[in-house]
Amino acid sequence: MQMRTMAGLAVLAGALGGAQGCAVPDTPLHGMVLDPPPEAPVVRIADAAGTIVDLDDERGKRSVALFFGYTHCPDVCPTTIADWARANAELGSAGRGVRFIFVSVDPERDTPQVVRDYVRQFDTTFVGLVPTRAQLDSLQASWTFAARHETTPEMKPGEYGVEHPAGTFVIDRAGRIREILPPNTSPADIASDLRRIR
Repeated sequence: MQMRTMAGLAVLAGALGGAQGCAVPDTPLHGMVLDPPPEAPVVRIADAAGTIVDLDDERGKRSVALFFGYTHCPDVCPTTIADWARANAELGSAGRGVRFIFVSVDPERDTPQVVRDYVRQFDTTFVGLVPTRAQLDSLQASWTFAARHETTPEMKPGEYGVEHPAGTFVIDRAGRIREILPPNTSPADIASDLRRIR
């Protein structure tokens, strides 16, 4: 099952924040706020063109909206990326100060080209990445989630879903995770938070 509730996001936020961190739900922002905000773990993956996309390269330049998902996801992944696209349109020129990154948790089926084309259906500025299996194992450990395969009775033989975080990680220009936006956050609220988190 995917992590869909604020309670689930709070567990993830607490794990990322460590013993000193805590999740603060009652703030003007619209997600689960991490206080104090932890450093974002490493994300360093080659894109479809072979160019290394490194989260650390955004420090001092842009904030980042980061999501872990997969292209066969039937629900939260496409709706989240569609909401990103509407939020980015609402941001207008301010959107140049934000980088939207989608990282696949399904390297067995997703390829860099497939994920690139998938996210560009929504917005041509979005970045789609596919880690190697070893990189995904490292991401699961550092970002504290499990990308487990799961099946349901109605699935055909060989089909599977992948458990993954359902929230969007919002990372400021200092490289800190400021909040985790839950699924179904409105584009207006996403845009509002991205304007505030710099």
